[in-house]
Amino acid sequence: MNNFLKKLFSCDRTTLTLLILVLSALIYIVTISLLARDLRSQNSSLTKQISEMQALSGEVLMLKSLVQSKETKISISRASGVVSAIEQILSPLGIEASAIRPLEKKNTNGFTEENAELEIHNADLNSIVNFLFKIDNSPVPFIIKSAAIKSTFEDPDKFILNLSVALLSKS
Repeated sequence: MNNFLKKLFSCDRTTLTLLILVLSALIYIVTISLLARDLRSQNSSLTKQISEMQALSGEVLMLKSLVQSKETKISISRASGVVSAIEQILSPLGIEASAIRPLEKKNTNGFTEENAELEIHNADLNSIVNFLFKIDNSPVPFIIKSAAIKSTFEDPDKFILNLSVALLSKS
């Protein structure tokens, strides 16, 4: 071993300088290749994350358009009260209420509950079902507290509908 070191150090300076440069270049190349491999793995993981985010953003946009289409399909804007909300549901159906009476307002747990009674005369069963469906699927939160349907004496195919409805809103 001593002989090897003596031979190595006995060489001229140019050879030693070249040897040091070659070793430095090897160390530099190995370090750069390790860093490049790490950067490639980070790039692939970030590419996967971007594709997942794009898929999720597509789903969010689809849900947003679905919600907007449902709101326009029902075509009810924000109502100022229970009476106007009921009238907005009745008008596209072509049903006219004989009486809509607003009742009391209750404040509970940060919500306001506006009650109203509704009476519709000479309605057929299909229009009653359509009206109840519109109330159930309305963007405005309604609660049907009670419902009574009676047939008329003149025409058994026509009905009288009595509803007690509540509209919920934030206080």
